[in-house]
Amino acid sequence: MVTFDDVVAKAAASGEIPALGPTVSEVLRLTGDQGADFRAVSRAVERDPALAARVLKVANSPYFGLRGEVASVDRAVALLGLGEVRNIAVSVSVIGGFSARFGGETFDWTRFWEHSAGCALIARCLGRLLRLPTGGEEYVAGLLHDVGKILLGHHFPEEFRRVLALAAQGGLTMEEAEVRVCGTDHGRLGLWLAERWGLPAALAAAVGWHHHPERAGDHELLASIVHLADLFAKAKAIGFGGDGLAVCFADAPAWAVLRRIRPEFAELDVERFTFELDREVDAARDLLRAARSS
Repeated sequence: MVTFDDVVAKAAASGEIPALGPTVSEVLRLTGDQGADFRAVSRAVERDPALAARVLKVANSPYFGLRGEVASVDRAVALLGLGEVRNIAVSVSVIGGFSARFGGETFDWTRFWEHSAGCALIARCLGRLLRLPTGGEEYVAGLLHDVGKILLGHHFPEEFRRVLALAAQGGLTMEEAEVRVCGTDHGRLGLWLAERWGLPAALAAAVGWHHHPERAGDHELLASIVHLADLFAKAKAIGFGGDGLAVCFADAPAWAVLRRIRPEFAELDVERFTFELDREVDAARDLLRAARSS
């Protein structure tokens, strides 16, 4: 049986894991400061022409509905805000970096990224709806929540095919099938990768514990948001996460966490909120196209 140590050792030795890059790391550092300087963020993005072009492309997409063409990074940062620029920067870096190196016939990676982008957008919606003090990190956490699957699918394709088959035939979640076949799961692998990238502890914990937010310690709020966003994305059939099990919101452990932290969450109309996610489905596809294009 493949083990966690086997996967991370092979991934680390391959030299294929894309780095976030100095520009994205700088943007993360700058936007993590409450007194962040808009001009400093703009200058950091402008130093990477490819990133600047993609930020402008996303800023001009129909999703944001900005009036007039956004022709400069300064204007994009001013109009979108630091959090949105950070989200775009991480999105194009991660999706573009992995898409250039990882893939193959093991899995439909286009639908994988569509699901990840959808989860990110829904997590942001939940954060805004509940006015959560997460600093906008729910978007990046949602985007990266399943990134551990890439390590399994790329480096151990035969085992990953067995995981997919077991999930499809045995009525198991991807996490359960991964543990049976590989002795580890994509959450633990995602946590390892997030820490390797030097992401903030809250993001790493949300990625690692998005299926078990009650285990995320001080970061259980962010992990709970990602957990629910993942369920909403599956319920709306945004992309494909690996298993086709019916979504059951009632059993989601995130409810208990969120209702304890924010009692008003009990008033959320789940059916209405799910209905209003159609716009996020289109936005997820737009973001994916912008992030993958050259």
